[in-house]
Amino acid sequence: MLGKLVLKNKDLNKVFLKKLNEIAHSNSFSKKLLSFDKKYNDLGLFISDYLTYLLEKVEYPPSSLSVKDKIFEGIIYRLDSLSDYKNITLKIHLESQKNPKYFFIINKFIITFFKSFLKSPLDITKAYLIYIYVFNIWIEDDSSMDKTMAAIGKSFEGINKLESLFKND
Repeated sequence: MLGKLVLKNKDLNKVFLKKLNEIAHSNSFSKKLLSFDKKYNDLGLFISDYLTYLLEKVEYPPSSLSVKDKIFEGIIYRLDSLSDYKNITLKIHLESQKNPKYFFIINKFIITFFKSFLKSPLDITKAYLIYIYVFNIWIEDDSSMDKTMAAIGKSFEGINKLESLFKND
């Protein structure tokens, strides 16, 4: 699945991303992107390259886990990989709220990530919905991710309640 995803810029790397992360909240973010590669005058291209880079670096849950554990571990692994570049991630998140194009790019990568280890469309949807909710908790959480993990647990409780309502009908 991930073989189809190719960095448009082969030079995107950890060193550059660390430098960008340090200035992600500054006005010089766009200028720094342009100095790295002129094509990044379109933030969407950078977002695609950035998320492709992360997809190649993120750990995936073992196939031996239950679906619930795969979802839990997958979300934690993804957020952990984003933690190294939390300022960039937050900048992209804020920009995606202003520009739907960026939002759709991000969603494509989130779904691709979950499809790589979940098979059922229902499980992918559950993982996606939990991830979207938990991402907003993670933004405010510290590096221990205690609040984030608690939010994932509460999300599963809510999903279980909903599933039991549908099963009783």
